[in-house]
Amino acid sequence: MRSSQETYMNVAERCSAYEHTNKSDSFRNQAPSTPSCLNCKHFAEDEHCTLDLYDAIVKKL
Repeated sequence: MRSSQETYMNVAERCSAYEHTNKSDSFRNQAPSTPSCLNCKHFAEDEHCTLDLYDAIVKKL
């Protein structure tokens, strides 16, 4: 299940492994400079964290 834009931003702000990538964000309606899982190097195309950090962080929100 896809999370909300706000959740992705909150997780990215709290993630110690967040690393911005230059992949296109135009179709996601989000500024590239805004920390979000959607523009993180470790976030796969099928919308999961390749480092398995997302679930642990979202549980603490």
